[in-house]
Amino acid sequence: MRRLIDRMFNRMRFKQKLFLSYVVVVIVPILILGFYAYNQSKAMLEYQTLEGIDKNVATVTESIDNSLENYNHTLRSIVYNATFQKIVSNDYFDLVNLSRDLNGYLSPYVNMMKNLDKGIVSITMYTQDDVPEYDTLVHSATRVEQEPWYKEAVSLPYSEYGWFYDENFIATAQFPRPYGSKNTNLVTLRIKASQIFNTADMQSDYGLVIADSLGRIVYTNSAAGKLSDFDAADILNREEGLVQLGQTKLYMAKKQLKQADWTIYLFVPAGNVSAGAGSIIRATLGITLICILILLVIISLFSRTMNRRISMLNSTMKRVEMGDLSVRVQSASRDEIGELTNRFGKMLVRINELIEETYQSKIVQKEAELKALQWQINPHFLYNTLSFINWKALRSDAYEISHVVTSLSRFYRTALNRGSNIIPVRDELDNIRSYIEIIQAMNDYSFDVEFDIDEGVYAYHTINLILQPLVENAIQHGVNKRKSGGGMLHVSASLRGDAIVFAVRDNGPGMPANIADAAALTQSGGYGLKNVNERIKLKFGAEFGISIESGPEQGSCIFITVPRFIFRNA
Repeated sequence: MRRLIDRMFNRMRFKQKLFLSYVVVVIVPILILGFYAYNQSKAMLEYQTLEGIDKNVATVTESIDNSLENYNHTLRSIVYNATFQKIVSNDYFDLVNLSRDLNGYLSPYVNMMKNLDKGIVSITMYTQDDVPEYDTLVHSATRVEQEPWYKEAVSLPYSEYGWFYDENFIATAQFPRPYGSKNTNLVTLRIKASQIFNTADMQSDYGLVIADSLGRIVYTNSAAGKLSDFDAADILNREEGLVQLGQTKLYMAKKQLKQADWTIYLFVPAGNVSAGAGSIIRATLGITLICILILLVIISLFSRTMNRRISMLNSTMKRVEMGDLSVRVQSASRDEIGELTNRFGKMLVRINELIEETYQSKIVQKEAELKALQWQINPHFLYNTLSFINWKALRSDAYEISHVVTSLSRFYRTALNRGSNIIPVRDELDNIRSYIEIIQAMNDYSFDVEFDIDEGVYAYHTINLILQPLVENAIQHGVNKRKSGGGMLHVSASLRGDAIVFAVRDNGPGMPANIADAAALTQSGGYGLKNVNERIKLKFGAEFGISIESGPEQGSCIFITVPRFIFRNA
């Protein structure tokens, strides 16, 4: 183990060794200071958290109590109103007086209360006496006598107010019973939850749960719902302080409401408190480390300056080694490192110049070869001569000669293409048809030809004179080399993904695989496969070009792959 440590230490740079020594000296006091600061900060934050929860739960409780007291006051104003008591007990001699009180007193009063408090959804009186129902204000108790909240409300003592939840919050109170009556009449306020729990909803940093005396959940705010695997029922009947709920620890405080038999539970995840303590300890450690780093910088200033320049030069050399020749290297320093940097920069510039010169000369060479091939024959003189021969042939009834001359003229018109290298795929295929017709006539139609062209290829362009060398090669080294039987030439063009694939297949003797692989890379007589392959790669990229499939006595197939290309200025 000691030898391994010595070997690792010897391989380290001097800057790393110096840094490691200082780390070993200061790491122990830093860890002790950080541990102490973390525990002190955590204890302080826990105390502040519990104190903050107590204050917030008191605020929420007071706010909800005030809201409930306001609605309880509204209930009292109704149940102790003599007119309303008279209405629900039907203490009238005729319906005229009842109708007058309903229309002239009850409806205006309810509308006024709803306008004063937008949280009130409805006010309804449920009576067990024989009172005609009126709108939503007076209903028979038979409508709701099966509802759980109604059963519980009529069982409460006369002086208590009932609070229940059924879509909206329902506040209930009993009317005083007339002398000798056993019927129980109720008034209900249906209230929006947001009106009661407006303050509770503002506690976005705290989870909040409200439950009644029977352990039923009355309300849960959105912050509590965000806790993973949280069940509000689990928090009931827990003591205040640190609470463990499954995998989550919470700091919790609870308080009883005065106006309703509800208990409010307010809590915050313990992880939030720990996160706050962590930020304090990180700040302490950060300041300590900054001081240590300043000392290290002062001590090692001169050595770091030299190391930095060497590291930058080494990094640049690595980029060049990986193939990035676009970097620019220059130094204003006049010492040996500066001279080395500048010489490396000049060498890199010279390498780029040589690469550019070689690339441009290659392009110029290929363009010159093509231009020389295209302009070997004067087009104007050639077309006039061919037209004259065609005229003479027609006058002499030599229709085969006329057909060959016409094909030759069409071939050269598309081949020369007015000096442009870009040609529609349709013209390139017409060109090869004309060429094959000429060769068939010259060979007394000793071989057959088939065309299989995908109509979709006609929408695109390519560079010209790429198929003629393939057909010429297939005829000379394939069809004409057959020992017996008729020759067959198959020309196809199809779309494959984002590319166009041309194929020229013959039924000749074929060739070994190693010769087929080298055919597109070796210069042969005339304008051969190598020239076509290099033109395609220069124009479209290294992923395109010629490939050959062949085998002894299996014939050969030469493929050309080019991209789908539309020449907009054609």
